[in-house]
Amino acid sequence: MENNRSDNQRRHRILVVDDDPSTAELVRSWFANQPHEILSAEDGRRGLELATEVDPDLILLDLRMPGLDGMAVARKLKTDPKTRAIPIIVLSACRDANAKVEALDAGADDYVTKPFEFEEVDARIRTMLRRRDQLTTLELTVRDLTVTNAQLEQLAMLDERTGLFNFREFQRRLKDEWHRAERYSLPLSLVFFDLDHFKQINDKLGHPAGDRALQEFATLVRGGARTNDIAARYGGEEFAVILPHTDGEMGVRVAERIRRATSDFVFLEDKTPTRITVSAGVSTYPSQRDINSMAALVRTADEALYRAKDLGRNRVVQHDGPD
Repeated sequence: MENNRSDNQRRHRILVVDDDPSTAELVRSWFANQPHEILSAEDGRRGLELATEVDPDLILLDLRMPGLDGMAVARKLKTDPKTRAIPIIVLSACRDANAKVEALDAGADDYVTKPFEFEEVDARIRTMLRRRDQLTTLELTVRDLTVTNAQLEQLAMLDERTGLFNFREFQRRLKDEWHRAERYSLPLSLVFFDLDHFKQINDKLGHPAGDRALQEFATLVRGGARTNDIAARYGGEEFAVILPHTDGEMGVRVAERIRRATSDFVFLEDKTPTRITVSAGVSTYPSQRDINSMAALVRTADEALYRAKDLGRNRVVQHDGPD
């Protein structure tokens, strides 16, 4: 008998697990005029292997088979994360109500007794395939939403001009690192950078050129920072780098590396070649001055930065360090 229903025209993969090969041949004949792919396994163990390998849209499962019977196959399929979403229709000559209940308890989604009436089996198969399609669509939607939400969350953490972390994310990360340093008695350094005379670039070359210079400096910061360092745009032309597990001496080295790279770099080279320098202030927990709060760490790094400005710019000044 032919089945020409339009709602089954999408190609599906149906796996028939039955020790009687005539069952698979019967199913193939039913769907001869449709694009479905009919696969078969003549024992339960091979059925499990195929289910994992080909991810069928539906499994037609015989209940009584030598070796691994249908009950055991259904239980294994429904406990494996790779196969538990595949719908199972049990095809069995057993009409005992207890067997049917046991099969459904084992994970079967439907139960059809032999001999088969084509119209009944066809209707049940179409129902299960529609359910499978709906579940697949739902899974894809959830996956897309998960990716989209992750992307939105990532975008919410970043400064749109430079791609570094923004001020809000800087505060969150610094809070986490402060608690970790305080709890485990680990050193923590913070560096503030401020581009020298940056207002002149905006005034002379325009804000688009200023934005480009900020982007280029952000690239220099990424290049000079270490893998575990946390770089952020603090605001305007001011940037910050959190250095976990880092003492003052190493903090100064990282800051100096970024300062030198900035001094050697030609900004806006393809349009209006420009030299820019940067000043930096470094503060470290623990400190001789008893930096005992996150706010104190931020304040002293800021004070060191402005001391660098007062001393002539284009330099790194360490809190509690030499001029």
